[in-house]
Amino acid sequence: MEIFDEIVRPKIEDGKVTVEREPTEDTLQAKAMQEACGMFLTAERKFQKVSAHRDVVTDSKINCMWWDALESVYQADKALWRLFVGSQPTLAQNKLYNEFREMLLKGSSLKANA
Repeated sequence: MEIFDEIVRPKIEDGKVTVEREPTEDTLQAKAMQEACGMFLTAERKFQKVSAHRDVVTDSKINCMWWDALESVYQADKALWRLFVGSQPTLAQNKLYNEFREMLLKGSSLKANA
């Protein structure tokens, strides 16, 4: 943990000192973003695996798995997008999200544009 990752509250009861630790809002948001990224990447990998199957079009069972995997990617992508852009996204935020999403899929890092 980094400094300021949690709020520390010392408490004295019955002559004993205890410490209550509470994560900050930033820590909780970072954890939610990390989980959303993981869910998106997992869904995308599963979709790519099913999509690469040679019988994806001809076998009805595999085709249904493909549609389910596509739905999972959509749901995970939308959840990640919502965390990234907030409740009222702008065109600039959407462009930045697309760069972020591409970075996630490629496994590279986002370049500073300042």
